[in-house]
Amino acid sequence: MSAALYLLWSNEHQMWWRPDARGYTGAIEEAARFTRAAVERQVAVSTCDGQLTVRRTNPVTGEAYEQLSEVMVLAPESIGADRPGAGTVPS
Repeated sequence: MSAALYLLWSNEHQMWWRPDARGYTGAIEEAARFTRAAVERQVAVSTCDGQLTVRRTNPVTGEAYEQLSEVMVLAPESIGADRPGAGTVPS
């Protein structure tokens, strides 16, 4: 069983992080893959003192809310990777 891989979504840019922190992409296939430890380190250094939420105001209602600045998402190829038979195509 291999370690699960994660993608990193930027709510600020509305895109996925590219490999080696070289910008962002809308294509999930081009997004960087991280181990859990690596993505947690990246989030810690990419946010304001590790703060994961950003305070925003809805421009229509004026209502204040908090939004996660970066979101860790399990990579599609890692979904179910720990289950027997995962990744096999039924015949």
